[in-house]
Amino acid sequence: MKIALLSVFAILTFSGCTKTTVQQVNQVFSAVYTVQANQWALGADPDSTTFYYTSLSVPELTQAIDLNGGVLVYLSFDDPSSSNPTYEQMPEVFNGIAYGAIHTTGSVTIDLRAADGSNAPGPITGPTMIKVILLDAQALPN
Repeated sequence: MKIALLSVFAILTFSGCTKTTVQQVNQVFSAVYTVQANQWALGADPDSTTFYYTSLSVPELTQAIDLNGGVLVYLSFDDPSSSNPTYEQMPEVFNGIAYGAIHTTGSVTIDLRAADGSNAPGPITGPTMIKVILLDAQALPN
């Protein structure tokens, strides 16, 4: 009788267990780019609202990362020679300027727009550090 009760207890205890599969990130890459003041270009939306942008060539941003991985972009106004820079993740609104980033295979574009929808007041006037982090991953099965 004790064996039967112990068997029933064991079956009930362990029958609720399920196997969990965790998808591991294959690899994470990062690079810091320094954008000089003269590298910001003037752009205009279809309604003629102006903004500034710069594009970074990131050949490591493959189609596989674009489709299944992730891209994180950070901005720092600290001196590029700083040994301890402070980064802010984009998108970010600071002092009325909206900083954003979009990406596609092979490139990342950073733009500066007035947060209130008016014309951007001007480009960044000093060197700016842009950190790009690429997260390579496998697609989860659906």
